[in-house]
Amino acid sequence: MPHKIYLPPKYHIPILEDPINYYYIPVFRSFFIKRLELTLSFVTGQRLGKVLDIGCGTGALFPEFFRRADLVAGIDTFIQDYSIRGLCQMEKVTAYIAWGSVLDIPFKGQSFDTITCISTLEHISDSVRALKDIKRTLKTGGRLLAGFPTRNAITAALLGESTGFHVASHRQILKAAEEVFGKIQIKHFPAWLPLDLSLYTAFHGRK
Repeated sequence: MPHKIYLPPKYHIPILEDPINYYYIPVFRSFFIKRLELTLSFVTGQRLGKVLDIGCGTGALFPEFFRRADLVAGIDTFIQDYSIRGLCQMEKVTAYIAWGSVLDIPFKGQSFDTITCISTLEHISDSVRALKDIKRTLKTGGRLLAGFPTRNAITAALLGESTGFHVASHRQILKAAEEVFGKIQIKHFPAWLPLDLSLYTAFHGRK
């Protein structure tokens, strides 16, 4: 079973901006939490060292990481600064936040033990370039935990217009991951369905 991650209570978030508001809407809550649990299930019960969350959004995972990491950092191309800083203050979390793209990560090489990239890579057309910059930023032996929607008719119907921003399919991302990281571990849910008919895909790669 995936690790049950800690999510902050609703009142710890000054503004329920997209996408964090979906974690508190009953219809969407299960899917949004499940994708986090699936991606982090590769490191259940493990310390994470220095962590970078790419596409950190409103920092929903910062409290979970802070309990398991030596340092927490997050980048996004749309920093929702007010909500992130309010959340960190309420949760007593220290995190380093910066504007940044997965295509040009604003940290030197060999900086992080763990990098997470959840629901971000599907928005990037050049998956290989993105994954190469992630690999550059990881320490030797470091790990990438990445998750993204599976592309099929089911997710197209469920996600609606948002799929218009999904320029890379799960198969494209996985192929690029194998090119950059070599052997990777792959999970999907529901696990009893074939990968291409599932809702969400995640992989774990090591440098």
